[in-house]
Amino acid sequence: MRLRLGFIGLGTMGEPVANNLRKAGHELAVWTRTPSTADALVKKGATRADTPRACAAGRDAVFLCVTDDQANDAVLDGPDGALAGLAKGAVLVDLGTSGTRSTRSIGERVNRQGALFVAAPMLGSRSAAEQAQLVLVAGGPAEALAKVRPALHAISARLFELDSAVHASLAKLCVNVVGAAMATGLGEALTLGASGGLDPAKVLEVLQASTFHSPFHLMKGEQMLAGDYAPRVATRLVEKDQRLAQEAAAEQGARLPVNEAARKLLADAVASGRGDHDLAVVADLLFEWAQVKR
Repeated sequence: MRLRLGFIGLGTMGEPVANNLRKAGHELAVWTRTPSTADALVKKGATRADTPRACAAGRDAVFLCVTDDQANDAVLDGPDGALAGLAKGAVLVDLGTSGTRSTRSIGERVNRQGALFVAAPMLGSRSAAEQAQLVLVAGGPAEALAKVRPALHAISARLFELDSAVHASLAKLCVNVVGAAMATGLGEALTLGASGGLDPAKVLEVLQASTFHSPFHLMKGEQMLAGDYAPRVATRLVEKDQRLAQEAAAEQGARLPVNEAARKLLADAVASGRGDHDLAVVADLLFEWAQVKR
């Protein structure tokens, strides 16, 4: 089933996702804040749109892949925004990690246009996006999910479907809460060992032989030990996700004390100038505080 798609946001994740939609045979229009980032896709056959509105006009579905709630609002609203171009019955799909409040607000605005909304936050790295191996948690009306399902399968290895966009966003925040706890906890464990004269590489080795072993701990631990902070996922974005989790918890009457502590550590890393580095850089800050070397 060939769909007429718009795609807004061609950053670290957006560009490979959009390219997979193109490779799957869908007709693709693209818009991005930095026009040059669309050049490669345009050379491969995508159409360059001048505005988000033009990117959405006449499309069966429009995908958003931008960094945060504020960026979503910037490309959706106003006379040149995507909402102004969205046709009745079309589907807007948000691939980013949005807060539950923002997801609810976007859904209401989309519905007022006579269109449908699906939140489909991504789980996975850029390499997973390049290989169409992402995990998607997609939530929205059955009619909307049915319409965009071929496109969602074209960019993912596994697709979870929920009947609510807000629940899809909440599920992604739940996963990110676990990820932040694992990364910050690992950084603290390596720092505790190193500050007592124990080789942190040995700490990681023992951890991987324990009940608590995980591919994530191994990957991030090796990055921490090597001082490899190339941004697979930027610390400032991880910190943003924890703030969204805290906001959702407050709205729902829940308390997340461990997450709040992890968020504070991530915020300290951002404040120290490490925000554009990978999440593994929290270990660098902890080592610095403890005055120890890897």
